[in-house]
Amino acid sequence: MLKNIIKQVWNQRRQNGWILLELIIAGFFLWTVIDPVYVLTVNHFTPEGYEEDGRYVLRFGAYGEKHGMRDTTVTKEQQRTAIDNMLRLVRDCPEVESALLVQNSSFPNGGIWNGTTYYADTLKSEERKYVDTQEYTFNNAGGGNLFKTYGMKNALTGGDIEVPQDAGGRNLIYVSENFARHMFGTTDAVGKKVYDYRDRAHEIAAVFKDYKHRDFEPIYPLIIRVNNKVGISPYMHWTYMIAFNLKEGVDEDAFVERFEKEVAPNMAMANFFFDRLLSFEKQRTTWAKQSGTYNVIRLKLALASFALLCIFLGMVGTFWIRCNARRQEIGLMRSLGSTKKGITSRFLTEATLLITAAFVVSLIILVHYAMQDNMAKFQCTGDMEFMSVNWFMEENPHFLMVSVITYLALLVIAWVGTLIPVIRATKILPADALRDE
Repeated sequence: MLKNIIKQVWNQRRQNGWILLELIIAGFFLWTVIDPVYVLTVNHFTPEGYEEDGRYVLRFGAYGEKHGMRDTTVTKEQQRTAIDNMLRLVRDCPEVESALLVQNSSFPNGGIWNGTTYYADTLKSEERKYVDTQEYTFNNAGGGNLFKTYGMKNALTGGDIEVPQDAGGRNLIYVSENFARHMFGTTDAVGKKVYDYRDRAHEIAAVFKDYKHRDFEPIYPLIIRVNNKVGISPYMHWTYMIAFNLKEGVDEDAFVERFEKEVAPNMAMANFFFDRLLSFEKQRTTWAKQSGTYNVIRLKLALASFALLCIFLGMVGTFWIRCNARRQEIGLMRSLGSTKKGITSRFLTEATLLITAAFVVSLIILVHYAMQDNMAKFQCTGDMEFMSVNWFMEENPHFLMVSVITYLALLVIAWVGTLIPVIRATKILPADALRDE
């Protein structure tokens, strides 16, 4: 049967030629609109590597030089003490499990991206192995532990990560699975050393599970450093934030209301004052709105939906007209004893062959398109090298998955455009279908 169908398609090559051309163009453009949607979807559903529930970041402001409430007698040391006191106020809240001081780039979906480069050795050569990485910094004074506060886990054991009090002085660092794999080819990197741009050695104290800094963006290599001291600068209120998590079972709405009413007013000290409290969830949505990410997503989804609708209407119309034009042929097949199921299967097979032949040609064009680095990545701000940790985002699987999705979409559209008119035609009596023959 398949041989006869192929012969039939070939004999009708003049009629099918325009259909093939339409399908080739449709296949190419459908692939290009599905690609960014695929990337956004995969990035969005990639595990974050931290826990969002019950996590907050506290921002504090500072009175400027011309502000009427500014105290000009405040010293830098008093400002340092004030930050310690604000952190203590948060830690003393009975609802808070742990809190610590972090830099403004060191919490998920923050507005700042801090990146650097680490090397595998100190050899000054172009062949020296390195990894471009994102970097988090936190202060562990008073037992601060970013991993416990964020809910990040050890990649090797799945348990908590302890931070020694002298971690900063010993140049201990903590790296993500992604970083370890790209630097050493394995996640078993505890005890190994890497070097910063000043050739200072840093020992890896633990490897944590891959961590996604921002929603809808891929996971990047991450290094977490420990700071024992708080640097004093005129922009301390902008440089540092307080991150904390609540104990299990705490009513978050009630906590926020109590905190802003009872605790926040006590944070007015040394020209600092309480600014706002944002949950990790709120921080995620705030960043997405401020950065324009939501607008980009809406635009890509709108373009993909519009393109899919146009291709659907065009292809369904083409296959519908093609099937209706062969009603006499369907009537003849029915008069010769063909079953409705057999006729439907034959036309669906023809549609599948046309889609497959056209998509093979589209793939040849798409391979060249992808080789020009035109595949969507939706990277973060900055010049960090794209290094995916998700199998679905590696270049070859990425291309394959988008191609499969595109092919299946084309196939479904062709089947819809074929199935409905063929079923209607098979319900007509052979004599009526052959009346105009």
